Amino acid sequence: MALKLQTFLHLFVLSILLCTSSSDHSLAKALVAPPINALVAQITKAAETSLYTLSLSHRDYLFELSGPILWSPCSAVSPTVPCSSAECAAALGTHKYFAQGQCRCTARLTNPVTGDRAVGDLTLVDVVTNATDGSTPTAEATVGGVLSACAPPGFLGSSFPVVVTGDAGLGRNGASLPAQLYAKLALKRQFAICLPSTVAGTGVAFFGGGPYGLMPPTRFDASSVLSYTPLVYNPWKPSAYSIQLASIAINQEAVQLPPGALDLVTFDTAAPYTVLRHDVYRAFVAAFEHATAQVPRVPGLAPFEVCFNSSALGFTRVGYAVAPVDLVMARGGGNWTVFRSNSLAQVAEGTACLAFVDGGWAAPSAVTVGGFQMENNFLVFDGPASRLGFSVARCSSSGPPVATSTSPGTNHALLICDLDRYVLL
Repeated sequence: MALKLQTFLHLFVLSILLCTSSSDHSLAKALVAPPINALVAQITKAAETSLYTLSLSHRDYLFELSGPILWSPCSAVSPTVPCSSAECAAALGTHKYFAQGQCRCTARLTNPVTGDRAVGDLTLVDVVTNATDGSTPTAEATVGGVLSACAPPGFLGSSFPVVVTGDAGLGRNGASLPAQLYAKLALKRQFAICLPSTVAGTGVAFFGGGPYGLMPPTRFDASSVLSYTPLVYNPWKPSAYSIQLASIAINQEAVQLPPGALDLVTFDTAAPYTVLRHDVYRAFVAAFEHATAQVPRVPGLAPFEVCFNSSALGFTRVGYAVAPVDLVMARGGGNWTVFRSNSLAQVAEGTACLAFVDGGWAAPSAVTVGGFQMENNFLVFDGPASRLGFSVARCSSSGPPVATSTSPGTNHALLICDLDRYVLL
């Protein structure tokens, strides 16, 4: 017993020495664990809302692609971030609030479903997920000191899936979840996602560099077949990922739109379906109706206008046999083909509807690509190159591509040094 205690104390002291010596930080990582190339987390689809959840720290967060920060309700004893700290300065939309002689660093929060706004104190949390070699999880990893905001009570409301405990913002800013993981683990500044198309299926998010294996045990790297197009700045929502389109084609015929109408196309997983500004929507629907004039119609079901008798539609390996929709890139990258499984939604028995929604004249973008159109597409958001990689994939056609904990039989330890903290797993 004395020998075991002596051994434990020796390892404990060694771990502290490794973490407290900044000059030996790289040596600590090499001695304790192999370098982490990427992290991986599971994405699921909620039945009641058609929104997506991201599994972190053994909890479910709303997967918000354009969200600026991680946030959730906090306990009354959660520590707050000092106003003078670098974390306070880095967070998008923060402001300093003085009360009773004390300065509080707060962030402006937005519920992406309802649009409700609130203010919450900033805090630091631990994020638990899995390291991966690109095909399977290799070890559970805890990343300490991740900036998060405290949402006020009731801010989630009934707008989020019932299992959700917070919001995981993956947007284009320094305080988003990916940006913080990159900085703390020296990961390549890119992340990749594949959204599941069914409630029973499982999607995946990779944070860091490839390879990206969607269907273990195959060694196929999904990033090897990507097309790329540049990301553009969105002045109305800087944290959003946006691109430019040259045109939209239906059955290889361009939809007639005003010049420049597609200069800002945004991706938003908080929108279940793609939202088109009213002028774009009317032209798009007219072109689709013309291309499907021979298909029997049925009355529309909200929020959809154009619906079909699905029993009269033929079926292919990529969905119903209707006209394909092509998003033609303005700056290279070719076309993103929205196949039939991503253009028609089965909303009732015998009824399939065109899964595009009229956003009215007040829509923030001419096109906001929603989650349904992203499903079973492999997307890579490359920060350093400021580009979007895209290809068709099958990320939810069988069992889960990632595990929620370390696989049985593994014996890996990860020691991640963060400021004055350390985590030994």
